[in-house]
Amino acid sequence: MRHNSASPTVPDRVLLVADWNVDPQAVVDAVRSRPPAAALSLLVPAKLNGLDWVGDPYASVPCAQRQLDRFVELARVAGLTFSTASVGDPEPLAAICDALADCPAERIVLFARRGRLSALHPFDLFSRTRRLPGLQAVERLELPGAVRNTRRRAWPALRNGHCTLEQPLSA
Repeated sequence: MRHNSASPTVPDRVLLVADWNVDPQAVVDAVRSRPPAAALSLLVPAKLNGLDWVGDPYASVPCAQRQLDRFVELARVAGLTFSTASVGDPEPLAAICDALADCPAERIVLFARRGRLSALHPFDLFSRTRRLPGLQAVERLELPGAVRNTRRRAWPALRNGHCTLEQPLSA
């Protein structure tokens, strides 16, 4: 039996899983509006959308790392600290399992762009994550997408999975 010395209303450890193309300020604001946690961990899976994963599934790691740096900087300015912050595997559930192995958590909050979590089915990330053992709760929050580069490309459909985010670190 596990003895929890913390208050029952404050979860011990929370894993925040943020899609790398969600608005980082919206994530930080959502975390600040939630009840406090003893430890927050942040994971940004290097997930590629659509068929972009076919060529190189790790092609979005630099994009995810840039977004992770942005999350950490905005959180620091807001007075939040993460016990761990990392870029994960391109397959989000594998990234979550790796993060839980490195830094166990009782709760998971999934942040994704609006419209990405709407269609619930047995094989979506939310449903698969809920089936992981040892979790008290899994939540999902839909947030606005990150600000996109205003320059137009000749073939924008071909660039939708790779580093279309261009955001300075100054808030």
